[in-house]
Amino acid sequence: MIITIHRTNQGDPYEIKSEFVDKHIELKYFGCIMNRKITKTFLGDHLGKTDDMRPELVETRCDLCGSANYKLLFEKEGFRHVRCHDCGLVFVNPRLKSHEEFQRISGTGSMGEEQLSPAQIRRICKELSIFGNYRKLNRILEIGAGKGWFLNVARSLGWEIWAVEINWDAIAELNQKGIRNVITSSAEDFDADPESFDAVRIWDVIEHLQSPRKCLEKVHGSLRPGGLLRVSTTNFRSLSRMVNGRDWVYLNGSDHIVLFDPTTIEKLLKSIGFRRIKIRTRSFNLRRKLYHPEKELRLSFHPLAPFRKLIDETIQFTRFGHQLIVDAVKGP
Repeated sequence: MIITIHRTNQGDPYEIKSEFVDKHIELKYFGCIMNRKITKTFLGDHLGKTDDMRPELVETRCDLCGSANYKLLFEKEGFRHVRCHDCGLVFVNPRLKSHEEFQRISGTGSMGEEQLSPAQIRRICKELSIFGNYRKLNRILEIGAGKGWFLNVARSLGWEIWAVEINWDAIAELNQKGIRNVITSSAEDFDADPESFDAVRIWDVIEHLQSPRKCLEKVHGSLRPGGLLRVSTTNFRSLSRMVNGRDWVYLNGSDHIVLFDPTTIEKLLKSIGFRRIKIRTRSFNLRRKLYHPEKELRLSFHPLAPFRKLIDETIQFTRFGHQLIVDAVKGP
């Protein structure tokens, strides 16, 4: 089967091959509309349909410790979320066989603002000041660069910027911004010169990867000794997840397939050779959502709703915020 995606404002169509549909399908590009149509193509059975476009699922082992021993936590929209018996990592099992293909043509790679506000630019500059403390080679890499806003600001501050990206829309955005050093391969398989970067940023990406371990091993090899890695991801042990249960907005089994908490991400980083690991969390929400089809689940009332702002402001002092932010240094 070939899916041909026509961009209404830009020339030639893209073509990809898939393993589980033997029809020719044309999908016009209308932003999120395209995403929903592609989701239906890839996830027919998880939309409650059984037909010849049914996706193939594959069993997997724990990416942290390699164990095949796990227990079922819950199922959401046909996707089983399990916890490893041996190390505690939570992951989707089985998952889509064509997960990476889905990330190339849909996923969340090109989501984000069309324009940054002054406040957002200031936040990026503040983060870059952290990276600045590790600036020797003057080279910074972002894995899953999306629309390229972070790298664009880094370039304005004199950094030599590099990106790893597979999403087609995101690659086009990077090209439009004049970001030329783009490695168009998966985060698990990218090639970079050994010890060639001062810093690597992976922001809201590793939960999408089939093997965060392989990605972080590649990152470790590409960082110079003493270089900095910064990671952001969803915190499965967050108060938001506990309160909202399986309907929590960040539980989407077709997209978020490896779910870390402070303990499991620290275990993984240490096992690869990172040191001086600092972990903090932030944010609280009461958002619930289904994805196949997309539907926000509105709460008429929740006992924590009157305290949401207070919780959001104070949860940063705990490890129960729903965003994990991790700094780690490559050891000598």
